Amino acid sequence: MPQSLLVRDLSIFLVVQIAMIFFSHAEAYQEGKEGWKWNPKWWRIRLPAGYWYTAYHIFIFFITLPLLVFGIPLILVGWDTHLFLILLVSYLVGTTLEDFTWFLVNRDYPFSKWNPKDTRWYPWVALGRLSLPLSYVIKITIATLLSAYIFLIYY
Repeated sequence: MPQSLLVRDLSIFLVVQIAMIFFSHAEAYQEGKEGWKWNPKWWRIRLPAGYWYTAYHIFIFFITLPLLVFGIPLILVGWDTHLFLILLVSYLVGTTLEDFTWFLVNRDYPFSKWNPKDTRWYPWVALGRLSLPLSYVIKITIATLLSAYIFLIYY
């Protein structure tokens, strides 16, 4: 196993996670008790089952953060499939961690509301007695599969 490659990959992963944790603080201050969707200034895209995606979240999570997380490293080193996969795993886990941390640090929307009854702005899935946002399950599943692939191919 190329140890320097593993150390680099873990370092990238950790830096993205730390950045996402700090971003959750900024987002909690910005959104406050309203959470995901209630700013009337935001345009929205309607999703299936009555859910919405807001302009703010599209600009942040589909444009700005991907440009920073993927764009800067790939511009600096050029296209590198391995690096791209590490960044993708980091981003998938990081955006999940960021969302979860929002509930931990938001003084106006306490962690006790992290449940399907009180937080209805995204779909939840029941896994036994545990309920999780559907996006968490999807992103962590993809990140786990990609991590296994990276480990098998590159280490």
